[in-house]
Amino acid sequence: MNNEVDSSPLQRLGVFFLGLITFVGFGFLAWIVFNFSGGETDENYEMRSAERANKIDEIKLTQANGVVPTDKQLAEYVSTNQPSEPQASKKPVPGTKAFDEWMKAQAAKTQVQEPENTDVVKPEPEEKEKVVELTINALGNPPGTMKYKEVAVEVPAGAKVVLTFTNPDVLQHNLVLVKPDKKDAVGALADAMLTDPEAMKKHYVPESDDIIASTKLVNPGGNEKIEFMSPEEAGDYPYICTFPGHWRLMQGVLKVTKE
Repeated sequence: MNNEVDSSPLQRLGVFFLGLITFVGFGFLAWIVFNFSGGETDENYEMRSAERANKIDEIKLTQANGVVPTDKQLAEYVSTNQPSEPQASKKPVPGTKAFDEWMKAQAAKTQVQEPENTDVVKPEPEEKEKVVELTINALGNPPGTMKYKEVAVEVPAGAKVVLTFTNPDVLQHNLVLVKPDKKDAVGALADAMLTDPEAMKKHYVPESDDIIASTKLVNPGGNEKIEFMSPEEAGDYPYICTFPGHWRLMQGVLKVTKE
């Protein structure tokens, strides 16, 4: 069976004209788009060429009006403004008498005048800190007396106190300074420390806001130095030994006075 199609000359001619019409149609459409999009027509090209020519003329005119000196003009300018003869400096030369006199004159001009008020305010010397050194001893003869040798000592208010406590007794003692009228309260706290397993580590010094200063528990034949500020208010400040049972006998008074 033969499936080939044999087209006639008339059909082939129709296909040719159809292709030609299609080609022409696409060309015409491209021409329309080119013109409507501002294509480079003869009119546009002439207008832009005219603009470029005007710009070139403006540049030439600007350059023509500018001042460009020639070599001759430059030489005349140099000869006119440069002095023909060197000028001597009017400043004195160092090492000459004129220079020395000139230096003296300059120094006189720049001399600073002394201020009329020459009083110098001297800062007031700082008041030295008051330091009072005290020594308080436990009574060691007869042994076990449980008393202080110094039952009353005096210090000024607000002074730095350097206190040395010595213990020549056979028993352990300390020294605890308390606020006025607080001796019995602190003593009762000291007696209560008999049941405190940490009492020896605390040197039998109870925790209380009524205590101003204290030493450690001093062994027989030992001593200890402490520092504290004496109270600002004058009065009698008791000191006691807070080893349980000692405070009722071992007492003294720190008398704070106002100068």
